[in-house]
Amino acid sequence: MGEEYWRIYYDDATLARGDQLREVHSVRSGGASIHVDVYPQSDPGAPVVIFNHGAAGYCRIFVRLGLTYFDRGYTVVLPDQIGQGLSGGRPGDYTVVEATQSIVDVARWAESRWDGPVFMGGGSIGGGLTYYAAAAGAPVRAIACLNLVDFSTVDSWDFSKLAPLAKVRGTAHISRAFMWLLTPLHRVRFPFSWVGRFDKLMDRRDPDFQALWDADPVPPRKIAIRYFASCSTTPPAVPLEQNRIPTLVINQARDEMVDPRLTRRNYDRLGGPKEYLEVPFGHWSSDPKFWNEIVEASDRWFREHQDEERAVA
Repeated sequence: MGEEYWRIYYDDATLARGDQLREVHSVRSGGASIHVDVYPQSDPGAPVVIFNHGAAGYCRIFVRLGLTYFDRGYTVVLPDQIGQGLSGGRPGDYTVVEATQSIVDVARWAESRWDGPVFMGGGSIGGGLTYYAAAAGAPVRAIACLNLVDFSTVDSWDFSKLAPLAKVRGTAHISRAFMWLLTPLHRVRFPFSWVGRFDKLMDRRDPDFQALWDADPVPPRKIAIRYFASCSTTPPAVPLEQNRIPTLVINQARDEMVDPRLTRRNYDRLGGPKEYLEVPFGHWSSDPKFWNEIVEASDRWFREHQDEERAVA
C-alpha cells in the first residue's frame, strides 16, 4: 500500500502520462540500493536535471514537477536518498554525509549514462543537500536551491520556532559534544515531529495536500539521533563563501517551516556566480503556479550555464 499511496496526489491524466514515461532504476550507494525514477528524453544529448527531495518528500511526490521539466526538454532524474522514500537502508537512519553521498553517486551515474550537461536542484533540506553534493564532487554545471541550508551549525538553519527540541541552540562544538554523549544511542530513532512541525509543511492555501501527506506511509516519521546530530555538525566540502558553482537560490516568502531570513542569509554568504529569487508561497505547494515558477527560473539559469566548463566548488 505504501508504494502506491502516492497515486492519490494526482489526477488520472497526470498519472497516466507519468506511468507512460517513467523508468525505474537503482544505484548503489553506502551499501544500499538507491531508488531512481527517470523521465528520459529520446535524445541522449538532452540536458539532465536531478531534483532532490527534502526530509518530508520522495520521488513520487514530484511527478508533476518531473513532467514540467520534461516538457522543457530535460531528462529528469528523481532519486530517493538512503533510508528514505523507496530506497534501501533503515528508514530514518542516515546522516547528512550519507544522504549527500547518495546524491553524488546518482549524479555520477547520470553523467555516465547520458551525454547532455547535468544540472541539479532540490528543495527544503534537499536544497541544502544539493549544494552539499555539488561541493562534494557531483558532476553538475549549475544548481538551483529551493531553500539553502548550512548543516555545520544549528544557528545557520535551525527550526527553533517549530518544535520544542529544536529550540536547543548553540555552536557546533556543543552539538558535537551532545552527539558524543549519545554515541551509544546514535541509532535510536525518535519522532520527527519533535524537531519539525510538519503541519507547517504546506502553503496555508493548500490544506488538501497537507492532509494527504499526513496520511502517507512512505516518508519516515522517526529519525535516528545520529541524523539529528549531523544536521548541526556537518560542514560542506566547500564553505558557502568559497563556492564557484553557479547557484540559483529560491526563497519562499511565506515559508513557515524554514525562516526565509535564514535562506537569505546563506545566499548572502554564497560566493561564485549566483542569483536570488523570492516566490510568494509557503514552504511547499501543489499549486501548478508554484512549480511552474520554479521550473521556469531554474531552466533559464541552467541554460545560461550549459555551455560553461563544469565548475568545481
